[in-house]
Amino acid sequence: MSDAQVPRSRAILLTHVLPDPQGVGLMRRGWRWACELAATHALDIVLATRHAEAPVPRTPLPGRLHVVHCTGPALAPRALADWFDPDAGAAAALAALPGPAPVRVLVFRFYMHDLAAHLPAAWRAVAEMDCDDWESATRCSLAGLALRHGRWRAAAQGLLQARRYARLERQLLPAYRTVHLSAFEDAARVARLPGMREVRASPNRLVPDPGPDLPPPPKDGRTLLFVGALFYPPNEDALLWFARAVLPRLRRMVPDVQVVAAGRAEASLCQQLAAHGIAYAHEPADLRPLYAQATAVIAPVRGGGGTKLKVLEAWQYGRPVVATSHAARGLAVEPGRHLLVADHAERFARHCAALLTDPVLAERLAREAGRLLRAEYCLAPAFSSSRPAPE
Repeated sequence: MSDAQVPRSRAILLTHVLPDPQGVGLMRRGWRWACELAATHALDIVLATRHAEAPVPRTPLPGRLHVVHCTGPALAPRALADWFDPDAGAAAALAALPGPAPVRVLVFRFYMHDLAAHLPAAWRAVAEMDCDDWESATRCSLAGLALRHGRWRAAAQGLLQARRYARLERQLLPAYRTVHLSAFEDAARVARLPGMREVRASPNRLVPDPGPDLPPPPKDGRTLLFVGALFYPPNEDALLWFARAVLPRLRRMVPDVQVVAAGRAEASLCQQLAAHGIAYAHEPADLRPLYAQATAVIAPVRGGGGTKLKVLEAWQYGRPVVATSHAARGLAVEPGRHLLVADHAERFARHCAALLTDPVLAERLAREAGRLLRAEYCLAPAFSSSRPAPE
């Protein structure tokens, strides 16, 4: 039998989002795992959904898709935010998944644990958990943001959820052969939990952009760009802090600065952005024109979890970044070499002004960041071009 005819071992990706290289952060991380698993295994993607209709992939998937619907009453509801509680139909479907036993089972996100518990026992024995974020820490961070904005009830509820997640992490994570987190700081802390076996920092990775490199920013350009899901509290907080605390200082240094926020925002945030003179691009289908006009990208994020894909994406488009230390966490960066970092409004404004007025500095940062991106945070071609093996 030739090498081409040797059956490949099987891998399972259990996920609640459809992997998509151009989707939101969760979808991109799902794509990262799908491509990595499909590069060395015959991959089955098991998608659990609370919707009656099966989603349609926008991009050909690197594995066979199995959809498990979870629309009935939960078997044992935990009443925990974002937790995926299986119903009887989903539990039966997972227990009866056909085919040979896989050599790898990747459960995408901790709140999918109760679904994974219904997989055949032999499959659970090889299961790995990709937490992506450290859930309890992320929810503490979100509670802190709510507290900053005077949302006392949301802060209290967030802290309660964080405590419950922390208890479940201690109870459930040791059962997994390997636990993955996107940020190395989180991986180091989770590794200290009692009973943990192997904990890995598995960073986010982008699909290499097949298009031509963007040209340098326009000469004498003065545009800063922020890209993200603007309805997500950490991104909303980031923009409001920048608008209220940073932008007035920056305008004293660079009076003609322009700021563009791209994503999907609630009406109330749109009104606040307009009041501060920040342009809003609603869910642009193509980000390249926005990046082409941008001199630099800002990531003034002060809460949330994991690593920030917005930083990696800016590097992919060849634009320098000013970030908070929180936005840079989990990335192997050297401030001043790969990006500029500031946590206080005055310093953040000065860094923005420097990139807007010093093209040599901006070009050097973008060049060094691009090298780091290609070395550490891009999917290898063998991964990003993975396609299902012929049946």
